[in-house]
Amino acid sequence: MTALLAPWWNDRTPRERLLLSVMLAALAVLLVWLAVLRPLAEARAAAQAEAVAAAGRRAQAQALVAAIAARPAAGAAPVLDVLTRRLAEAGLQASRVEAQGPGQAVAEIAAVNGRLLLGWASGLETRDGLVIEQLEAARNPDQSVRVRLTVRR
Repeated sequence: MTALLAPWWNDRTPRERLLLSVMLAALAVLLVWLAVLRPLAEARAAAQAEAVAAAGRRAQAQALVAAIAARPAAGAAPVLDVLTRRLAEAGLQASRVEAQGPGQAVAEIAAVNGRLLLGWASGLETRDGLVIEQLEAARNPDQSVRVRLTVRR
């Protein structure tokens, strides 16, 4: 290959050789930029974005751990007593409240405001450490909600 290019190169004037050398150098720089530097820069940007996303997920997980650690310990009172007391405090009239084995109770409320219900139910979890295992709700004709919920320790 060199034997073929040497006569061609020697036939060029010094000015043409200079221009060809500059062109080849510029082409080499362009190829290095396209083949090496640009992919490395894109990989670095992707890695930084992934690191930021991972830091966000880590902060979220730490917040969840803190929320779980701050959750109140399970009290000694039976679930039925806690549920009955919380219903009375909220002014809710339950049509049925009964125990369903150790550490579990069922409550049925014939009519309650949906927003009030959700706030009250989240209070059972955060304040009393109870877990709402099942919640069934159906709309009444007067826009209130009929609810059946099962809670456990």
